[in-house]
Amino acid sequence: MSLRRRFPLLFNSGYATISAASNVLLLVLLTLAGRYLSAADYGRFSYAIALTTIVETLMDSGLGQVTIRAVARERDSADRLFRDILGLKLFWVAVGLLVLVVVTPVLRHDPVVIRLCYIVGISSAVRSYLMTARGLLQGLDRFDLEAAIVVADRVVLLAAGAVALIGGFGLFGLAAAFVAARLATLLGTTVLLGGVVGSLRPRFHMPTWRDLQRAALPLGLFMIAVNLYAYIDTVILGFISTDVEIGWYAAAYRVYEGLTYLPSIMAAVVSPRLSFLFVNDRIAHRRLLWRALGATAAAGAVVGAIGVLAARFVLVLLFGAQYEHGTAALQILAAGAVFVFCTWILHAAAISTNLDRRLFGTTAVGLVVNVGLNLVFIPRWGIAGAAAATVLAEAVTVGLLLAQVARRVGVR
Repeated sequence: MSLRRRFPLLFNSGYATISAASNVLLLVLLTLAGRYLSAADYGRFSYAIALTTIVETLMDSGLGQVTIRAVARERDSADRLFRDILGLKLFWVAVGLLVLVVVTPVLRHDPVVIRLCYIVGISSAVRSYLMTARGLLQGLDRFDLEAAIVVADRVVLLAAGAVALIGGFGLFGLAAAFVAARLATLLGTTVLLGGVVGSLRPRFHMPTWRDLQRAALPLGLFMIAVNLYAYIDTVILGFISTDVEIGWYAAAYRVYEGLTYLPSIMAAVVSPRLSFLFVNDRIAHRRLLWRALGATAAAGAVVGAIGVLAARFVLVLLFGAQYEHGTAALQILAAGAVFVFCTWILHAAAISTNLDRRLFGTTAVGLVVNVGLNLVFIPRWGIAGAAAATVLAEAVTVGLLLAQVARRVGVR
């Protein structure tokens, strides 16, 4: 028996680490953008990323997570399932792009921002397909191939974005680089998946679509709520504050996102394993869940403390002196790192135990709290208020999720 078969979690952790570590390449690109663009243009670009990321969740509509769970449980039918999902995906991508076209000019009247959102929206549509492909490979336990796709995407994106920025093509050059890089990655991914599941021709089988969408809808609503939760503060800043302040907050939030790479590794590894164990060995499922949750909570406390102490140094080092105004926001976000660390594992646990509807309801409560606090805090304290709203909403969400998951797995 090969080492990979004997120690699957060890090897999958290694591949997931590579995937998560490749996010550093994206951070490098966004750091270059902060240095080569003005703070105002960086704010506009960050606003476009936030809005299109929210719309991208509509394009996915829960299909990415359903792919992981369904394929992990029925690997023999992975090829048929994936073709059905690709067909359904075409519909939701069209819906998402239509929503983006309609909503963008309603939220912002700046023609530069509107055009920018439309261009970045194309990149988000392509990325949505890539996320579905990653879900297939995770469900098949092929974290090696999934890591290859992720690393390739980040490398090509960094190279194209750096050329655009250093070459002086500015804001729209960077947006076009995102589109070109994602299209190149999609082409390579298509070739790779052809060797794994065979035909990639979408299937348009309505009964299967209904079953898939019925299973995906709670997760889709949940993911929409999650992305709204994560990026709504930037959207609200878009019509309350200036583009410069959005740029400061975006720099702080990028560093904060970098802190979450560690729990994303653990969540990616344990998600298919938890889905399998829940229907085969409940005791092992519960044991793995609490071990993962305890480890990520401890890591969140340590990483958060370091982030609070090094906030100003890190911002100035990565983005330049003009972004030191985001120091207070980063310190507040880092102080709540333990909550977001736990959230990653609790999301994986809820999905593995079929708590899809409860997961959406819990996240919706957190979203309402987040939006309400942002509307109150931002006019008073600016970007520091946005950071505080995020942390408080995370705390509420973790408490609710923990209660739901504990009840589901039989822990009082």
